[in-house]
Amino acid sequence: MEKINFSAKDLLCRSCMQIKMFFEKPELKPKPNLNQWKGVDYQHEIALTIKDIIGEEMGGCFEYDEVKIYFSNDIVTKDKIIEVKYVDEDRVVEEWYLNSCLLQCAVYKALTVECGNKLRTSLFHINNGNSAQNCIIDNDFEYLLYFGKDKYRIDVHNSKKIIEFIRTKAKHCLTWENARFFDNQYKRKEYDILKDCFTFNKI
Repeated sequence: MEKINFSAKDLLCRSCMQIKMFFEKPELKPKPNLNQWKGVDYQHEIALTIKDIIGEEMGGCFEYDEVKIYFSNDIVTKDKIIEVKYVDEDRVVEEWYLNSCLLQCAVYKALTVECGNKLRTSLFHINNGNSAQNCIIDNDFEYLLYFGKDKYRIDVHNSKKIIEFIRTKAKHCLTWENARFFDNQYKRKEYDILKDCFTFNKI
């Protein structure tokens, strides 16, 4: 049976019903907006300042049953991964947005470890004209969030619960009935459910 591809970011940012809708009607999925393109440029500016960088947009694929979950880390070195978020200095950042970024880092760290710390350049980045890289990063790698001018270190203490939640959400996106059931129970509650699985410290 052909496996169904999921984006880890979609599983964190979208409801099951929305993900299911985009499976059915991919033409409805929003195109990248101006702020997202600014974020790409900002990420690359940061990458140019990182010592011993291996590459940008390096990730992996977590597979089980009929599901594949793809994730891509912004910046990778031998001993750390950096997720970069562009924050407009004139914008008041709401707590939910910072929380969602911290949760994304925790999930991506858990997925990286689950994939044996093996990372490769994401296909979309290669298709944009960048060279392909493969690496295995250190077991004790740091995961950092560059949130505008602020920096946070994220440590995961219960990757099993994180992985199980993401697996369960993906599976519930396969039918409308299950998608509706999951959303009724957990929509917009991902951070509250998983916040005890990781800690973060401003550095």
